[in-house]
Amino acid sequence: MSVNRRTALQTLALASASLIGLPARADDADALAELTPYRPAPEPLQGVIRVWGNPYIPGLVKAWQDGFRQHHPGVSFQTTLKGTEAAMAGLYGGIADVVFIGREPYAPEVQAFAEWFGYPPTGFKITSGSFATQHKTFALMVYVHKDNPLAQMSLAQLDAIFGEERRRGAREPIRRWGQLGLGGDWADRPIHVYGYNFDTGMAAFFRLTVLRDSHRWNPALKDYDNGRTPTGGVINAGTYILDAVARDPAGIGFANVLFENTGVKSLALAETDAGPFIAPTRENAWSRSYPLTRYSTMFINREPGRPVDPKMREFVRYILSREGMAAVVEDAAFLPLNADAIRAELNQLE
Repeated sequence: MSVNRRTALQTLALASASLIGLPARADDADALAELTPYRPAPEPLQGVIRVWGNPYIPGLVKAWQDGFRQHHPGVSFQTTLKGTEAAMAGLYGGIADVVFIGREPYAPEVQAFAEWFGYPPTGFKITSGSFATQHKTFALMVYVHKDNPLAQMSLAQLDAIFGEERRRGAREPIRRWGQLGLGGDWADRPIHVYGYNFDTGMAAFFRLTVLRDSHRWNPALKDYDNGRTPTGGVINAGTYILDAVARDPAGIGFANVLFENTGVKSLALAETDAGPFIAPTRENAWSRSYPLTRYSTMFINREPGRPVDPKMREFVRYILSREGMAAVVEDAAFLPLNADAIRAELNQLE
């Protein structure tokens, strides 16, 4: 890569890092520099791509469309961003060619499409969620009381604490702190669990990722929904969750750093008991090494055994290119995907 090109990427990464709270280092440019630039297919493309989806990202969608049309001026877009909940209906209703969903898909959305067509929609992860930005699919952190000596936990242990089925393989439910190795006064102290209301996107992501889609939560879990200020503003449920943990030395809950207070501390997490245990930092969310980093998705209708429509194939390739991820960084709402994640998504085009 040329010196001028790398300098431009560094400037973009540094400026955008300050917007989303990432460490402002020149090394952050590597998140873009390691990605493959978009190289358009040689055949000219014509037609209209009908877009439905998430209204929280109109600027990013427009940036992707404008960048794509620089390479393919024969393609135009019809964009209708009525909401994530309506997106999949646009696809199986035949009025959209691609839909953007600002979170992980819910099982009923995928099932509704599959019941209509007899096969599931083809989905692509297109960004990571945010680290700590309201309404932007933020990462989840696990918190305990500040006086709790525990510093780390595996997802299998979390599953055994928050769930009933233990799909991650724990031998028994974990209901006392002594089962996690704490001694003294902690050994027989019961674990009190706090979390988001089960119908929220945060609880759905935690259930999918930690409980492996088990719907059998720990029956003792205290769940919270959003509240309202006296003037009608929204109080995110994470505030109530972490306030409860701060008042309860035996408490544990999941929320986001946006709602952190001085009475709680976050835990490093690992996929397995063997580690490595990853702290919930901005850098680790950027690299997707932190296991409770979320993502946003796009879906298309691809019949099994048939190639992807050429204009849709190229649009997906553009979004998952260096230029597409540079637009994510510049938009500053979500985090870009890294090279490994992009390669996995592009394999679905084959």
